[in-house]
Amino acid sequence: MDREQELILAELDADADRLQGLSLEDLGYVPDPRDFSDEDLGSVDSETMEWMAGISAEDRRRSLSRARLLAGAIWHASVVLIDQLFEDVHTLHEKRSVTHEDIDDTWILSGLPPQYAEKYNGLFAQRFLVVAADMTLKLTSGWTSPSCAAQELAVRCLLDQIEITEDTYDLDLDPHWRSTLTDRLLEDTDSDMLYDRSLDGFQHDEGLARQLRLAPMALEYWFEPFNEDGQVTPYAR
Repeated sequence: MDREQELILAELDADADRLQGLSLEDLGYVPDPRDFSDEDLGSVDSETMEWMAGISAEDRRRSLSRARLLAGAIWHASVVLIDQLFEDVHTLHEKRSVTHEDIDDTWILSGLPPQYAEKYNGLFAQRFLVVAADMTLKLTSGWTSPSCAAQELAVRCLLDQIEITEDTYDLDLDPHWRSTLTDRLLEDTDSDMLYDRSLDGFQHDEGLARQLRLAPMALEYWFEPFNEDGQVTPYAR
């Protein structure tokens, strides 16, 4: 490992302590049940307890190392995500009209469902930036699931950025980290349907949405709360 890699890993390890909205267990760490409190012991079924107790000391150490590395990568990626969204806002405000090619050249908005690309103008980018920033705040204050479709898509953009961080710095993350995070950060993955071209048009079929109990996924609903308890920042709405 060269000096640059050592510095990067040290920085990510320090950032891991800042990620207070998710626990290391959320990120794949398997704790030793011998360290559990009586309350913790009562919340874990016997089968899971037996599996946890069977983890070797080396595998437990590695799961801790990988969880801390993932925590640091999440923190780093969340900063890059917002920084690059600012650049996307600046780029799109210089356009009198927006084309698919323009969005292909953006940092973050290029990761959104492509069928709406020509509607991702400067104002849209500003609204998306606001809900993305609100999403990253949850990483420090206690995670709650996304409040609207745009924020769910912002989580997906964050995961994409973590993958870039992983590849850029050749991080030794758990191979299943993305599915682990998806299960923890999202209540469901309905917005993934927006990327399936075989399902084009489903978001405009209100009858199908009710039948499948889907939240409205047409673009005009992306910044509306999923339910009465959801909160979306006023600027985005």
